[in-house]
This record gives sequence, C-alpha cells and structure tokens, in this order.
Amino acid sequence: MTTNFDFDAHLRARLERLDAAIPAPAQPVIVAGPVVAATAPQPRSRGRRRKLVPLLAAAALLLAASVVTAQRFLYPDTPEPKLEAALGEVLADGDGCLSAAEARPAIQAKLDELGYADWDIVARQRADEQPCVTAGLLVPEHSVLLFPAMGEELEDAFEVLAAELLERCLNRTDAMALVSSVLISHGITDFSVHADPWGPQGGPIDQFDAYKQHVADGCFVYVGTGRNGDGRPDYYLWGPWP
Repeated sequence: MTTNFDFDAHLRARLERLDAAIPAPAQPVIVAGPVVAATAPQPRSRGRRRKLVPLLAAAALLLAASVVTAQRFLYPDTPEPKLEAALGEVLADGDGCLSAAEARPAIQAKLDELGYADWDIVARQRADEQPCVTAGLLVPEHSVLLFPAMGEELEDAFEVLAAELLERCLNRTDAMALVSSVLISHGITDFSVHADPWGPQGGPIDQFDAYKQHVADGCFVYVGTGRNGDGRPDYYLWGPWP
C-alpha cells in the first residue's frame, strides 16, 4: 500500500467487474404486437443498472464504516518488504536491544512516514515487560507484533556461558546457579532455569558429539531458551539424571 493508491477507484472497478460477471435478465417473450426491424436500436436493459446500484450502495457503506476494514479485506496477503526493511532499521538501533517502550514510537513514526496509518502495534508474550524486543508482521491483520528478544549483549553472554559449561564439569545445582547469575546481572529477574531429563537435548552441530560426551561424563551443558504460556523465558540445561 502506498500513499498515492486510489482505494475508491480500485474498489469501484472491482465491483463493476463483479457486476459484469452476473448475467443480465432475459428479455420478455413478445407474443403479440408489431415486428421490430433488426436494425432498430434496442432499448437498454435496466437489469444491470439495478444490480450495480445495490453493489455501489454496499461499497459506500463499507467505505463509510471503515476504510481500514475494507483494505484488510481486499488486500490480506500483500508482501511488505518496505515495511520489513524499516523495522530492521528501527531494531538495529540501541545496540540491538530496544524495549517495547522505546520501539513503539520509532515503529509508529515509520508507519506514519510510509503511509501505513491503518496498522497497529501489538505486544505479545509479555514483551512490554522485557528489556529487549524483536518485531514481526501479521499482514492479514495489518499488525506489527512485538516479541521478547535476548538482545545482543545477553546473546554474547550466553555464548560465553555455553563455552564455559562445556569446558568445565558442573553439576545440576552449580550449572543452574551460573545461568541464574548471568541473567540477574543483565537485569532479568522473572525467568526459570530447567535441568530435567525430559527437557531438550542437543547442541551446535559441529559440537554435538562433545556435548553428548560431556553429559555422559556427568556434566551439564546449556542447550537453549524458550518461553512458557505466560511469556516468561525458560532456560534449559542438559545433563545426567539423577
């Protein structure tokens, strides 16, 4: 969608094409009266006009009710590479970590600048409570969704943490305490650390054998993060049981 798009003209043209596809009513059979010459002009059928009037009336009501709703109905799956690029620019600021409060006005400014006035910004999975967010587009609903994100600094810290756990042999208690200390040092206090036998197991492809052997030796390794149903982050360790 661009700022010079003529929505009214597009909608009218679409309705007229729909109207043209409806067959005109059959002419009445004349059983008596004078014969009309083949070259004589025939009176224009008013059937199509009758069909077009209610369609245009419905279009007028649709426009009056909400142009936004009409746009979402008519253009549900339009790719938005321009908007995706703009979101990338916004999220690149702030050293890779913007809170929802910081990201919202910057994203709204981009929406206004690019002519996406009918789009809204929605925080999901408690993104408003997290220090960093990332964003995605839900095109059919004309929404920019904000999701919690680690942020570059925390991602770097967990890369170091994963290497440390692979180099050392920590038991469950010490490994969980190390993960917790890294999170708390980055200002994150609402989280869970799991080291259950039914949890995820794995590691980088080029290090998976080393991860597996480390666990076999009785040590714990870091395997990733996720979020629970409330949006709170979960951090997972893999190790022996019990």
